[in-house]
Amino acid sequence: MNGEWHIIAVLLAGHFLAVATPGPNTAFILQTAMHNRRAAYIAAMGIFPAGMIWASAGLAGMGQLIAAAPALEQALRITGGCYLCWIGWRMVSRRSASQDVADAGPVNSVAGLLTTGFMTNFLNPKAIAWYTSIFAAAGAFELSAPHRAIVIVAMPGMGFLWYLFVATAISSPAVRGVLTGQTRWIDLVSGLTMILFGAKLLVLG
Repeated sequence: MNGEWHIIAVLLAGHFLAVATPGPNTAFILQTAMHNRRAAYIAAMGIFPAGMIWASAGLAGMGQLIAAAPALEQALRITGGCYLCWIGWRMVSRRSASQDVADAGPVNSVAGLLTTGFMTNFLNPKAIAWYTSIFAAAGAFELSAPHRAIVIVAMPGMGFLWYLFVATAISSPAVRGVLTGQTRWIDLVSGLTMILFGAKLLVLG
């Protein structure tokens, strides 16, 4: 394996561990999948392009820019924290345990799910910190343009496939059978988790 492919392998291995660690994206996909598998798939599709944007920004040196511009970092932190709290509140305040995400109104239309998935990842502090730091640590700035393009697609693509797996598993008949009647509690736990992520970002940075 040559040096560039070794760097890509290291990036993908590290990225899988980062994606598989629970965070705002996972909470959103889990909660959505409990109501409707198709809606969770659509939300995962929205998460993917946000990852591509952050991967591109990270390879372009976004980490150095954020380090040199504290005001930008603060703006991202406050915006992300407020958005996560808002998404969490929406989960907590879902009208009924039996309500299907796909039937929950315009906010959860295909466009709404794509937008929410995109914004949840785009303003996700975990994603921002990861994509703006991992490339320097792995030596990714040495990659040629074609290999950078592979990274920009492959890293968020791996996340997309993981979220599809999570959505499929949590919405399977076996799991749904076990969790029948617990959907409201899952909404509450997922929503409170989002709010805690947002509050931590606002208070502690």
